[in-house]
Amino acid sequence: MTARADDVAPRDDASELIALLTPTGRDGAVAMRVLADAGLAAVACPDMPALCALVSDGAGIGAMLIAEEALGPHSSKMLLRVLGEQAPWSDVPVVVLTAEGELSRAIPRALEELASHANVTLLERPVRVATIVTVMRSALRARRRQYDVRDHLVERKDLLERERAARRQAEEANHAKSEFLAMMSHELRTPLNAIGGYAQLMEMGLRGPITPEQREDLERIERSQRHLLGLINDVLNFAKLEAGRVQFFIARVSMNELLLGVEALVLPQLHAKGLRYVDAGDCGTMAVHADEEKARQVLINLLSNSIKFTPAGGEVRVRCVEDEARVHITVSDSGVGIPPDRLDAIFEPFVQVDRGLTSRQEGTGLGLAISRDLARHMGGDLTATSTAGVGSNFTLSLPRG
Repeated sequence: MTARADDVAPRDDASELIALLTPTGRDGAVAMRVLADAGLAAVACPDMPALCALVSDGAGIGAMLIAEEALGPHSSKMLLRVLGEQAPWSDVPVVVLTAEGELSRAIPRALEELASHANVTLLERPVRVATIVTVMRSALRARRRQYDVRDHLVERKDLLERERAARRQAEEANHAKSEFLAMMSHELRTPLNAIGGYAQLMEMGLRGPITPEQREDLERIERSQRHLLGLINDVLNFAKLEAGRVQFFIARVSMNELLLGVEALVLPQLHAKGLRYVDAGDCGTMAVHADEEKARQVLINLLSNSIKFTPAGGEVRVRCVEDEARVHITVSDSGVGIPPDRLDAIFEPFVQVDRGLTSRQEGTGLGLAISRDLARHMGGDLTATSTAGVGSNFTLSLPRG
């Protein structure tokens, strides 16, 4: 037996429910029997307000089957208003049983307005049973697809919310990490500077005479202090970059002056290791738009890395190439190279690549990460190529000056 609207509880699958509004007893009885025999769930509505309530409440419906007699001007406007308030994904199918011969002449205005603004199918009476069943099943299939769209939209909305929440958490965690690193680096620098200062005072004999053995110990203390301070400075610089606290002063910088300053700082390392330094001489006439201090920091880091990973007797070379937009400064070495499967990882923070032919080098693994960030903040980039056992090439690209 088919239930009335007042007796229907919200359904888990509203896309399967057909709402009937057939004021004449004959149409109502026929429709009930036809739908029930076809295994279609239906609910009979006593009037238009009851039908509209099903459209707008939480239960929802799959389709409507309405007799034309129920669609007076007032009822049609009520139904159109409710249908117009549907969610964007929803377009309830409406099947209207018209009077005999109705479709062969002018359609009444109320019915024409409904058909023009809603998802309406008109069936002229008398209607074959197979026609009603086929049309209603087709309407329910269309409605199920609408519910599928709704579920997809809900799922997508939930996914986007989860992604936003995860992004917020990651940003907050990253900010907290940067704040922690900056704070700890600052707190550690103070006692380390004090250690270096007191060691120098003792080495100068201001605290009394010292023995050669004590002087050697003080030199070890100073070397360790400088090493630790360098590591902490790397962490502090990285934290500042992550937090966006590094200021850049972009100006025209002569490559000749930049490289002369860098060369003076790395020559002691080159001589100490017995490496040959080759300046290709093609950079002198070029200029870049960059922060001079930051560009110098990047080049010193690239040259120091090349020196570190090049065996004694090897070569470190600097050359420049320019195109319409950028100057490309390449630092090459004849060192041990980088394994192909590790090349992409060298610019990641806190990553140290084991180059195989050398012992693991000390450091934070931040130098290249900082250098690439500095290059990109100046409108450039830092890239690398390498061949294991032959050497590596690191290219700093900066806008032309």
